[in-house]
Order: sequence, then structure tokens, then C-alpha cells
Amino acid sequence: FVVKLNNRKFLDSIIDICGCDKSQFKTICSSIDKLDKEPWEKVEEELIKSKGLTKEMTTKLWEFVKRKGHPLEMLEEIKSEGIFGDHELANETIAEMELLFNYLDALNCLDKISFDFSLARGLDYYTGVIYEAVLTDEGKLGSIAGGGRYDELVGMFSGQNIPAVGVSIGIERIFILLEEKARAENDIKATKTQVLVASVGKGLTKERFRTCNLLWSADIKAETMYNENLKPQKQLKFAFDSKVPLIIWIGEDEVAEGVVKVKILNTKEERVIKFEELVPEIQTLIQENPVLTASEAE
Repeated sequence: FVVKLNNRKFLDSIIDICGCDKSQFKTICSSIDKLDKEPWEKVEEELIKSKGLTKEMTTKLWEFVKRKGHPLEMLEEIKSEGIFGDHELANETIAEMELLFNYLDALNCLDKISFDFSLARGLDYYTGVIYEAVLTDEGKLGSIAGGGRYDELVGMFSGQNIPAVGVSIGIERIFILLEEKARAENDIKATKTQVLVASVGKGLTKERFRTCNLLWSADIKAETMYNENLKPQKQLKFAFDSKVPLIIWIGEDEVAEGVVKVKILNTKEERVIKFEELVPEIQTLIQENPVLTASEAE
């Protein structure tokens, strides 16, 4: 990922130097913001035909917004080339950004920062630094967070001048990415269930419930399917689909003998365990088999 960073005051200065009307700030910024997805030629055409800028204005604008790179290196370049001349606001902002970059350098995170004059975030309430977090892996979703400084926004509602800075995070996008990562690592479970209590034969629902209750009392995450007379294959498929590593099988013979059969799906091993010893035995098996690693096809 990379965090793009710019300053609203640089954008104000650039628009001023290019001879654009200050009232067009928001509409110009909305076009500049498209440069991460569209070529300059297309953005320039929009600025001229739809926003009313002249070719001279867009040529000057391009000389600024094409610049991006390592923060300290780009800042030194801006200063040495004197691209802002004696523009007071721009030069004040250069000093502010130099201080910020030195702090970020001390925190050893400048390698994740891109100083980018094309980052506009054209919202009127920003008053200083603006930023946007972008994923750089191919095929990923792009921007996942953005924000900036808005010193005057709170005062619009409170009547007090309160400095503020904030960020909005694309929670839905991040959830999608986490889900993709979990799928790639085969680490998605439909439930937190550790044990499926299953039965072979008819009329064993009560025994399944009794076994579940015993496990629940010991804080073991157990589950059973809430249907009568289920076929074994359907219960087995449910366990694999839900990534449950252990199955307790209950049949008429097991009930008569006071035991259960425990199937360890990862190893296909089956153990016969006395009902009164089930809790400690299952707890041990859960520690040994915390997740399902086998597949149904195996």
C-alpha cells in the first residue's frame, strides 16, 4: 500500500498561479482527482471543454500536478526549481510540509508515503494536509481510506475555532480484502463450531441434544443439525462445508453401551469414548485439531 499526501494550500496556490478563478476550485479538483485513472489528455479536455479553462491554464496546471514522488526528494526539487516563485501561501506550505516529512522520517514511515500534487480530494472544508491510502497490489480495490485537516469545520457548528484532522475508512472494501485473504489461506469458517454431534439411525435427536448440552456446559462449541433422522452423508457434508474438524457419531449401539464414536476428519481416525469421559477427551482433540485441514474429496 501507499499513502498519497498533498496539501489543500498547495492546490489553492497552484490554481491561483495558473490564473484560474478561485470559485472553480472544487470543479477543477474533481477533474485533477481523475488522474490516477485517466491520462492527462482526457482530463485536460474535460478542463477546457467542460470547466472553461484555457489551454494556457491547463499547460501551467500540468507542470504542477504531474509531480509526485518521495516526499523529501520532491520537496527539495520544488525548492531548488522555485516552481512557486514568491507565492506567499505556497512557500509557507513548503515549510509546513518539510516539518511533517521530517517527523514522518523520524517515525521511519516515509517509504510508505507518496507526495502527490494530483491528489485533490476536492472538498471545501479541507484546510491543510490531505491524504489517501491506496492498495498497490495488482487487481486490488484501490483507495481504502482518505481524509485530511479541516480546522474550520467544527467551528461552523460550534462557534469555536477548533483544529481537527480525521480519516474515513472504507470498511466494506477492507472486509472484502480480508475475506479474499482468508479464502487464499483457506481460513474461512462458516461457524465457530468445533464439534458436530451427529447420529446414525432413527429416534436419536434427544441423545444428540443431551450430548450437545454436555459439551455446551463445558464451553465447547458444539452444534447439531435440527432435523429428525438425518442421513450420515448429509451430516458429514455439513461438517466439511462448515469446516468443523470433529464429528461425534451416536447410534443405538453406542447409546446402549454408554459410548460415542468421535471421527477426526483431518486424519480419518475414529475413537470410541465413554460418555462420562467425553468432555476432557474432546477438549484434547480440539487442541490437536483446532481447524479442519482435510477436504471432503480426500
